[in-house]
Amino acid sequence: MEKVEMHVLSRVLPVAVLAILLAAGPAGAWGWGTENRDFLYSTDRVAPWAGPACDDPKVAARIVERFNQNRKEYWSPAVLMNDVVYAREVATNQWDPPLIATRYCNATAYLSDGSRHDVTYWLRSEQGFAGVGWGLQFCVAGFDEHMAYAPACRMLRP
Repeated sequence: MEKVEMHVLSRVLPVAVLAILLAAGPAGAWGWGTENRDFLYSTDRVAPWAGPACDDPKVAARIVERFNQNRKEYWSPAVLMNDVVYAREVATNQWDPPLIATRYCNATAYLSDGSRHDVTYWLRSEQGFAGVGWGLQFCVAGFDEHMAYAPACRMLRP
């Protein structure tokens, strides 16, 4: 008898919890008040850009570090990145939909074999670990083996 009651309880309990969450709505279920929802979906955000500029040395160092780590772990470590120079901002998207402030940037990378390649990247606010800090996505022309940003890194451009 006890086994039958546990089986019924295991089916009824999840349905009851789901019904309560749906009845409470998104504000009650996830703890969002109207003030947070208004901020999240408003195009009138007043918080300034908190991330670095395109030509910040921290950005160049992160690009070099990630590129070299990727080459060593997954591809041939014969060609590594030495430096990222001539960084410049191409466009900016400040709090417009999709509500993530974005800086679109271009730079030039010098590799260990002496070659020079274009680097396309963006910096986004609130895209670091757990939404804290800034995020970075980059593509080095000629080194997008999986064609994630194909053709020629254009998918990272504005």
